[in-house]
Amino acid sequence: MRTSPEQADRRGRVFTVPPGRPFLQAIADAILKGDLPAAGGTAPDPLSLPDITLLLPTRRATRAMQEAFLTAGGGRAMTLPRIRPISEGEDDVTLLTGLAAGEAMGSLELAPAVSEIERRLVLTQLVMKWSEAMRADADPAAFLGPHATAAGADTPAQAAHLAADLCRLMDMVETENVDFSGLAELVPEEFSEHWQQTLQFLEIVTKYWPAHLEEKGLLSPAGRRNAAILAEAKRLAEHPPNGPVIIAGVSGSIPATVELMRAVVDLPQGALVLPALDSHLDAESWDEILPADGDAPSHPEHPQFGLKKLLDRLGVARADVHTLAGAAPEP
Repeated sequence: MRTSPEQADRRGRVFTVPPGRPFLQAIADAILKGDLPAAGGTAPDPLSLPDITLLLPTRRATRAMQEAFLTAGGGRAMTLPRIRPISEGEDDVTLLTGLAAGEAMGSLELAPAVSEIERRLVLTQLVMKWSEAMRADADPAAFLGPHATAAGADTPAQAAHLAADLCRLMDMVETENVDFSGLAELVPEEFSEHWQQTLQFLEIVTKYWPAHLEEKGLLSPAGRRNAAILAEAKRLAEHPPNGPVIIAGVSGSIPATVELMRAVVDLPQGALVLPALDSHLDAESWDEILPADGDAPSHPEHPQFGLKKLLDRLGVARADVHTLAGAAPEP
């Protein structure tokens, strides 16, 4: 298979820490020894450490990373790289802005995300209104039996429960960066009658909820997170920062983060560090985890499925992922 110039440029920029080695400690050691963002580099002096940006999955990981640097430095006082979480709630996403050169912190112009309290209350009200309308226009007997939920809810508590389910559904769909436009074609024709009732119920999230957000000038939490990450990926590509940028421990389960990782590994001083990639699994088994042939079955239950999917999206072959210097497992 021919390798594109972009894929070739990413060789040597993607690393892994094998199982059995402390992940964050290995990263701290490699940075202080000059093996990140590229193996065999010059160890940074104390004044240049803040020029390095290290992106981790969560706030908890950033706190643990600070402890790892303290251990790697033998407990001596030192300045640290800029350690930031990619996302752990809507407030943390704003910490990503300003990585690109010449971009001021907080310069990303996005509407605020709706609060979780407001989202739950409004959706609960919409469910209750929908329930009242359904029962007013149809035979109540039609809503008895296993399909009673198509009528909405009898009580505020039931409406709140359904609103919570709708919140989870919207978050799942928006996290995958897709929309609800294909709902009508999901169910075979023999089930279409009940499915039409379900589609009418889901108008709460496909029609009325978007209208509420537009009226209030707000964004959904997942939608705002995706927009912020994608905007930062674009700015990194257009305005590369002066210092190294390293993403570590991020699985790419959110498609928007894959775009950010792609932008980072394409930077002159960018690097990606993956946790526990299995480099010893035979090639045939590796390919069967997520076959290139879309018709062949995949195996999402496999522990390496997420990493296989991420590398495929990045266009990086497993053979081009190097073990981080100093992190090789003991014999």
